[in-house]
Amino acid sequence: MARSRPRTLQHVLDGQKLQQFADFTEQHKRWQQQLRDCFHVLQLSPLSEHCQVLNVRAQTLIMQVSSAAIATRLKMQQSRIITYFRNEAMLAVERLELRIAPTTKHAAPEPRKQPSSSDSLSDTVRQLREQAEQCEEPLRSQLLALATKYEK
Repeated sequence: MARSRPRTLQHVLDGQKLQQFADFTEQHKRWQQQLRDCFHVLQLSPLSEHCQVLNVRAQTLIMQVSSAAIATRLKMQQSRIITYFRNEAMLAVERLELRIAPTTKHAAPEPRKQPSSSDSLSDTVRQLREQAEQCEEPLRSQLLALATKYEK
């Protein structure tokens, strides 16, 4: 079997696959900006750092979110988000698909030390308060009450 000649850099840069990738990347940037604009208009701006558009396919806006709490809040606002994209972003969006993929804050895992009971409790309280910030009532007040209970 004969081998094909190695491609030059210009052949690679002129290739159809590379152009398709560049076009999709540009489209993805526009979708992400439209999502930020949507959250700003709908007063959901705090959620924008936890959401990312993956694709728009078959009239479905596919998004990745960092937690189930965020996904629940977005599902409650689903009709408003779809209406915004239909009217303002001019995308034929009929459905919202959410994929939960927790984001990590640290690039490498920290070595684990044996926590003392007070370290463990304060960490639990901190986590409860962080989750409460992302939730709506009545879950927010329940999480805060639980955090207060652990503090005592």
